[in-house]
Amino acid sequence: MSDFINIESCLKEIENRYLSTEKVRKKLADYDDTIQLRFLDSGRLVLFLINKDQAIEIRDRSGDDNAPVKIEFTSEQVMLDLFNKELSAIKAYSAGKIKIQEGSIRKLMKLKSLMF
Repeated sequence: MSDFINIESCLKEIENRYLSTEKVRKKLADYDDTIQLRFLDSGRLVLFLINKDQAIEIRDRSGDDNAPVKIEFTSEQVMLDLFNKELSAIKAYSAGKIKIQEGSIRKLMKLKSLMF
C-alpha cells in the first residue's frame, strides 16, 4: 500500500481507480453528477466530473456553485487519513469530519469505491 502524503497523490489515485478498475466504472455506469470537494482548513476546492463509465476529469483548485453534490472535509488531513486507511469513511462522517452540503448520503455511498 502506498502512503499518501498530499492531496495531489489522493486525486491521482482516484483517477487511477476509475481508469483501472472495471468494478468502479460499473458502479458509476449511470452516474453523471459533478462532485465538489471543499477542504475547510485550506479553502481548497476540487471538482470531479464523472461521465458515467466513459470518463472522469478532476479539476484541482476549481469549484462549481451549481454542483449537485458537494462534500465538505474539515481538513485535507481527513482525506489523507482516509486514503492511508487510518480513518474509515463512516467514522469520518459520524464524527462530522465529512459533511454533505448538497446531494444525498446515497450518492456519497456510491462514490465510496472511487474515493475511499
